[in-house]
Amino acid sequence: MALQNQNIRKILIAPDKFKGSLTSSQAAMAIRRGLEKLALEGNAPAGICFPTDGGDALGNTPVGICSQAAEGGAFGNGGLQFRMVEIADGGDGSLEVVGKKVANGRIVQCEAADPVGVRRPVEYLMYEQGGKVCAFIEMAKVCGLAQLDPALRNPLKTSTYGLGEVILDAAGRGAVSITLSIGGSATDDCGAGMLQALGYQFTGAAGELLPVPVCGGDLERVVGIKEPQEKLWGNVEVICDVTNPLLGPNGATAVYAPQKGADSDALIKLEAGKRSFTGVAERCLGVAAESKEQPGAGAAGGVGYAGLAFLGAGLVPGWRFFARITSLEESVAWADLVITGEGSLDSQSLSGKVVSGVVTLAKEYGKPVMIFCGVNRLGKDEMEALRQELGGAVEIRSIASLGHPLEVCMRDAAALLEQLASAGGK
Repeated sequence: MALQNQNIRKILIAPDKFKGSLTSSQAAMAIRRGLEKLALEGNAPAGICFPTDGGDALGNTPVGICSQAAEGGAFGNGGLQFRMVEIADGGDGSLEVVGKKVANGRIVQCEAADPVGVRRPVEYLMYEQGGKVCAFIEMAKVCGLAQLDPALRNPLKTSTYGLGEVILDAAGRGAVSITLSIGGSATDDCGAGMLQALGYQFTGAAGELLPVPVCGGDLERVVGIKEPQEKLWGNVEVICDVTNPLLGPNGATAVYAPQKGADSDALIKLEAGKRSFTGVAERCLGVAAESKEQPGAGAAGGVGYAGLAFLGAGLVPGWRFFARITSLEESVAWADLVITGEGSLDSQSLSGKVVSGVVTLAKEYGKPVMIFCGVNRLGKDEMEALRQELGGAVEIRSIASLGHPLEVCMRDAAALLEQLASAGGK
């Protein structure tokens, strides 16, 4: 794919991070510098977008609310037009997008229970979109595995109660649309703790109310469920990048509970508890039995299931959500060539990650794709499948192909990425 192709006038650069070497913005700017060296003829604007898949490593940049155009630089005989999506704390509780503040976008703080019930401050994002007040809540910051000392990691004794508290706090501040990013959890309670905080009541065999908070080990004790008299939250959307069902060998407990501290006995108890809990939900509330089989129902220890079955939530891939609110999809439609990439290009890159999302959008809009990476670990069959998916309109360039030792590739990733991008059609 020759970058000097005169039909390529608009280039979108939308990489993920190069882990251990470059942030997504650093990688994008390195690619931009390489493209500038090509000195394309005529006016060749380029757009740079920094997407994210909404995992549990968003750091201090919770979410891009909008994109802001700015011009500058030289590209051949023309000018560069940037479409930057980069969030930073504005210093006064607001957010900035390329120096321009998001309308009513702000980080707010409340207090909520962590996975083992300790009250802690939690930050989340509130913003406006389409005239609606919205909230973006990262589960990892409320009841995440990283919050717990390894000695306290036990999904029999952890709860999502705090997540429900944060949802109520956002609703109380006027949010009518709430998005939950549910990666990185320390829990396996089927979302029951969250539901309890939202007003659902769980009863035991003698009709007694189960105490707050319900944990993963309490699910077998639930024999009755009562809905809250008033549902105080609005529309809920759940970002979910896994496709596991709730139960079985590919379910929440079998796949994820061991890394949360569950031993073999705990795995049996947690799985049995989920089977019992879903049966009660179906009997008491008429929850659809197929909810537990939905792809993503097993995410975050069953919070995906709770979102589907109790909150009426839609499950969306993280990249799709962020593409929508950062105008990535609009930018792909605008471009003549879409450039993406990440440090290690492998099968996971094509299964719900940023690269996968960008490639999917490029396919939808019939755009050719160039992928830059540190190392290409795709097998021959995976490469061929990718080419077929994009009708052959894909090219992959790796820093490793330049032949330097690994430590040099990691240390000098920006310069080497610039070198790859400046190679044109070579």
